[in-house]
Amino acid sequence: MMSHQLRREQLEHIGAVIVVGSGKGGVGKSTVSVNLAVSLARQGARVGLLDGDAYGPSIPMMVGVRKRADAKAEVILPLAERKDLAVEKKIPPLQRYGIKIMSVGFFIGEEQAVAPIADALGMLIRQLLYSVNWGELDYLIIDLPPGTSEPQATLCREIALTGAIVVTTPQEIARVDTAKAVTMFQRAHVPVLGVVQNMDGFVCPHCGQTAAIFPESHERRQQLDELPLLGRIPLDPAAVTNGDKGYPIVVSLVDSPVAVAFEHVAAQVVQQIAARNAQASEQQPTTLPDKEEGHYERED
Repeated sequence: MMSHQLRREQLEHIGAVIVVGSGKGGVGKSTVSVNLAVSLARQGARVGLLDGDAYGPSIPMMVGVRKRADAKAEVILPLAERKDLAVEKKIPPLQRYGIKIMSVGFFIGEEQAVAPIADALGMLIRQLLYSVNWGELDYLIIDLPPGTSEPQATLCREIALTGAIVVTTPQEIARVDTAKAVTMFQRAHVPVLGVVQNMDGFVCPHCGQTAAIFPESHERRQQLDELPLLGRIPLDPAAVTNGDKGYPIVVSLVDSPVAVAFEHVAAQVVQQIAARNAQASEQQPTTLPDKEEGHYERED
């Protein structure tokens, strides 16, 4: 296990690196990533957000940056192995809602495709991570694509990740696939901070009541049920509409049940990281001062 830790790169000037993933698409990972990042920033933290999905980047639309036309010139994304770029040569991140953001979607048109081979996808996202001038951050959140392949494998293997957040919806099929993602993180020795259950009921826009829309799974999934539940996020049509327009719900409707739920998730994430840091500090061995040369005492 130690050999896994020693090979991983620590990102300079970044306090915690958090990945948000799930084994299944369509559960709202990007929505969770954006609103979590903005919620942390609203609580006073310095936050960055990296869109790790090169195939279908959705972060740009969610933060109000829409590049509808395809790139007129050939777009060359960073791929070469460079970790020591000078600050002036790094890419400045976009700043929205108090967070620093980078996405492959900033380089291409909204309907333009990026199709790197699977092995290169991890290299692409890793190098994009190093090529951005993040500055000083308390948290860097990486929104992962669906599945358990790339860039997940590269990031888990080569970057010192503080922890992972897994996103699911209540029904059985989503929980089965999310459990696979948990297993992937655990086998890679990446701590799983907890679970966010998204679309947990529908908030009626007329009466304000919450009604279940997915059949909730009652089958025990050990990988999920033993993890902290960071929060339950209800489904509100206003959150979907505002998100499509580039206004995260924690900014556009700060008093809504969805926004309040995201604020709770952010607080839980901070607590989980603080608890793990405190536990790691307690487990560090106490180092005794070396004895001066020539003054060793013989112990019988």
